[in-house]
Formats: sequence, structure tokens, C-alpha cells
Amino acid sequence: MCGIAGLMRSRASASGDPAGDRAVVERILHAQLHRGPDGSGIHCAGGAVLGHRRLSIIDLSEAGLQPMSNEDGSLHVTFNGEIYNYLELRADLIGHGHVFRSHTDTEVLLHGYEQWGMEGLVGRLRGMFAFALDDARRGLLFARDRLGIKPLYYHATPDLIVFASEVKALMESGLVPAERDRKALTGFLMTGAVPQPLTIVKAVKCLPPGHWAEWCDGELKVHRYWDLELPPSIAQDDEGDPRPLGPLLEDLVRRHLISDVPVGVFLSGGVDSAGLVAVASRIRRQEGHPLTTLTVVFDEQQYSEASPAAAIAKKFDTRHQEVHVTEADFRRDLPAFLASMDQPTNDGVNSYFVSRAAREAGLKVVLSGLGGDEVFWGYKHYCWLETRGWMTRCPSPLLSLAARAGYEWGRLRGRDNWMRTAWLKAGASSERVYLTMRGFFAPGQVARLMHLTGQELDEAVEEHFGVFHAGAATPTAVNYLEMKRYLHDQLLRDTDVFSMAHSIEARVPWLDHVLVERLWRVAPERKLDPAMNKPLLVRGIGDAAVAAAGSRPKKGFVFPMAHWMKTCAPELQEMASAGALERQAVEDCWTDFSAGRLHWSRAWALTVLGAAA
Repeated sequence: MCGIAGLMRSRASASGDPAGDRAVVERILHAQLHRGPDGSGIHCAGGAVLGHRRLSIIDLSEAGLQPMSNEDGSLHVTFNGEIYNYLELRADLIGHGHVFRSHTDTEVLLHGYEQWGMEGLVGRLRGMFAFALDDARRGLLFARDRLGIKPLYYHATPDLIVFASEVKALMESGLVPAERDRKALTGFLMTGAVPQPLTIVKAVKCLPPGHWAEWCDGELKVHRYWDLELPPSIAQDDEGDPRPLGPLLEDLVRRHLISDVPVGVFLSGGVDSAGLVAVASRIRRQEGHPLTTLTVVFDEQQYSEASPAAAIAKKFDTRHQEVHVTEADFRRDLPAFLASMDQPTNDGVNSYFVSRAAREAGLKVVLSGLGGDEVFWGYKHYCWLETRGWMTRCPSPLLSLAARAGYEWGRLRGRDNWMRTAWLKAGASSERVYLTMRGFFAPGQVARLMHLTGQELDEAVEEHFGVFHAGAATPTAVNYLEMKRYLHDQLLRDTDVFSMAHSIEARVPWLDHVLVERLWRVAPERKLDPAMNKPLLVRGIGDAAVAAAGSRPKKGFVFPMAHWMKTCAPELQEMASAGALERQAVEDCWTDFSAGRLHWSRAWALTVLGAAA
């Protein structure tokens, strides 16, 4: 896990100043020091500069230094991530005559590209990755993993391309115009996160997950190599695949435990992390090593999962640590949190504190149950959509009337969650249903905050969701949008940014694409059980403690943010008012939050926008 950066100039615009280009990349790398405090490296040749900040995880020797080259120096790579099937790929490549100089997964990228080309290479990789290859004969090529676990941002013009692992670091290049993107800001207010491929900076784009790109002499071509199909090819039940799920779960967790440094698990009281601990602890016992688990606890008992997490830790005999986070911690670390934020987010505080605790515990790698809700259908609305699918069958006029009634009722009662139903007023398309489930600010609030007309708002919905072609509003289509937007744009981005802020590599086994593809083909009704959350995960692991976790009411990993924010409301509101949104609308939102009429996340979002202005 690392921070990567680089630039390449076109032949016609070559600056003739390699020292200046090297200095640019050095500035970007310095801004990403937290992503790789164990070392750095730079490669300069032929108008290209590649840079790397190293967080040593596998092969801690100097043989793992990057950028790494092939034998004849015609290829160089800078790589961020982990390839979990690199040993199999390495053996395959050795069979084809390739000679390896290290035991790293990085070198597999070089020989794999030589053997199979870019399309053949990325299709074989199993893991989380973002990397850039400088091919002296072809130009700059770069790629991201299928789900977008690891980030890659770039600024491209006919004269040059410059890239990095973080938007803020890219801005240190001095080559990128700092203009904010209003479309990205509108998307943030609609969904709670900046929607890819946009970023908060107009001139910076995010390479979409499941894509690779090539830049040669001013021309950028982006290629998609993976996506989930809609509608999926669905088996009628999970016996459509004769292989039991348990061995697959154990195999992918075992791969995610591969490391030459200490590994732990983020443990809450939920079934995702309980399942991880169950499998990982069994593997660690076979290897003769104890498993370290971490749980965040609070003074506010209604938010604390100390008791169920401790029970899981005791059952599986882990080396368990409870991390006590208080309101004072929040206030003290608020400036540091905001400084580490790469793009605006309505969440992330939880990831920041639990990652800090992992670093203090001496860990470098931590497994997280993130993605389990999307892959195993753990959110309540999947069951609601599947069993009460009236929304997809309701005539548009009646749906519009119901949405308007819900909107007005919520507005009068001060319930902002009801206000989101106004997204349905134009009909039950998959994106409108998604926005009802996941929408952030209500349409009228977005329009007021951004000075948008209704038509402009409708165009924004189409721009941010129509690109995915999700089709009819089935539960599977909504799940697809959830993986494209909520999972990628918010959960994975926050996990990467705030874990790396503390030099922690966060791994997400439940997002192994082999598992994702397999469960994608399972019929929706097989993923749901009224008496149990995530039945496929529970049955695949086959442990009573995990089953008990699946039978408890679902509880998200939530901090006591509403209470903490109210204790420092004046300074937070002042930050919010400093942003670029309509000032009176911002103040009205904060008034509603203070009066208990608006969810804390909306007021918090306005604060982080102001802090990022």
C-alpha cells in the first residue's frame, strides 16, 4: 500500500527541464508522505517521471523498491495496492520463461504486461490496485481494480498528464487549475459524496473502477475491462453453483492475511466483522499466531458495541483491544481530520479514529468487513424492495402524488428523511428509487443551496446516474447503483483516505471480485431472510456466534456525532458559512439541525464543504 504519482509530457511540448518535472513529482510525493513513510523513489526518462511512496507490507527488502523496472529498462511501474493471486501469476510467468528478481507482487505487473498486454494483465489480477506503467514504446498506461478500492486521479491536457493517489496531492504539482466543479458539488449534495469520475476540482478526474487508460502524445483513451452485468445471469438458488460458499470465504480471507507485517481486524458487533474474525482466527490458529481485533467504544452507551464485540473476541480467542473515543478526542482531532480529508465527505470520522487506533496498536494492515452490506444484501431496504415492490409497479401519477404527500408531511413535521421521497416525483426509475433510499439533501434543498432550477436538477440526476444504464427499478438495479455510488464514492474513498492518513493498509475481503461475481448471480430471494441478516454469509461460515450476530438488529458503525457537534456548534456553523453555497440556505440547515429537524450528517456536510473551500 502506497502513494503513487507521476507525469508525462507530449513530444511536441517537452519542457526540456527534467529537473523541473522531477521537482513537480517530488512535491506530489511529499504531500503523500502519510501514504508511504517507509521510503520513496523516482524514475525519470524520456519525458516521463514516475514517483512512489512506500508502505512496506510484502518483501520488506530493497528488492521491493519502486518505481520498479523490467530487465531491459523499457518498462517502469509505480503501484499502490495488493495482488492476492500474485503467487499463482508468478508461477505461471516463470513457466513462460520470465525471471524474477524479487518476491513482490509489483514485479508480477511488469512481467504480466510483457506476457499478456494490459487487457490480459488486469483481467487476471485479483486484488486492490492502482498502478501506472511507463512503456518507452507506447506511452503511459494506468489502471484501477474492479470495485475501485484503491484511488487514482489525473489531470490531462494535450501537452501533459499528471496523476496521483490523492486530489490534494495532485494540486501540489502547480500544474492544475484550482477551479471548483459545480457539477461535482451538486452531486455531493444529492448523494453525500462527490460522484466519480468527477472530483471537487474541475480539471481533475477519477479513473473509474474496472477501467484502464493509456495516454500517448496528448491523446487519452479510457477502456472498461470489467463490470457487473444488468440484468445478471441469475441462478434460481445458491445451489446453482455446486461449490459450497465456505471454502471460497476461507480462501479469500487467507489471501487477504498474506503480509510480512502485523495484521488485525476491525471488529464491531455486526455479522460482517464477526464473520471475518471467525475465519481469520481459524487461519491464524493453524499458523500458530493470535489474531488482533480492535473495537471502538464510547461513553454514550447507545452507540457502543463493546459488549457484542467482546463476546465475539472471547469466542474466537483474539488479542482484543477496545479503543475509547470521547467528545474531547473529537474536538481535539477535528483540525487533523479536516486536514487529512481529500474530498468532501459526510462521513469518515469513524474510519479516521479506528485507523489511528490500529496504528497505535502497532499494526500496519487491518481487515475490514466493508462491502458486506452491498455484496450480501445486508441493508433493510433490499428486503423492502423485494417484498414490497409496489414502487416499481405503481402508476406514475399515483407515485407522484404519494411522493408529494410524503414530502409535505415531512416538511411540516421536520423530518428530512421523508423529504427525500420527493426524488420520486418524476417516476420510479432506478436512480429515483436509489435517491429515495440513499438521497442526501432533498431536491428543494439542493436547488436552493446551489441556485438550481428544477430542470437543472433533473439534468444532474441524469448525468450522475444515467451513465450506469441501470434500467428498471429492481432491487438488483438499486444494488448496482449502490455499489457504483455509495460504496465507491463514499465508503471505499473514506476508508482509503482516513486509513492512509495513519499509514494503515485497510483490506476488504468481502469485496474480492470472485465473491462479488458469484453472489451477483444468486437470485435476490436467496440473499434475504426475514429472521437473519446476510443469510448467505452466515451459512457460508457456519458458526453459531456469527449466526447470533446475524440475528441481532442491524446497527451501523456510527459515532455520537449529533451530540458532539452540538457541543461545538458555533465553530462548526462558522466553517459551514464560509463555503460557496447560498449562505442563508446554509444557516437555515444549521438552524434545523440545532432544533432536531435535520440529521446531523447534513449539517456536518456543510461544515466540511466550508472547511474545504
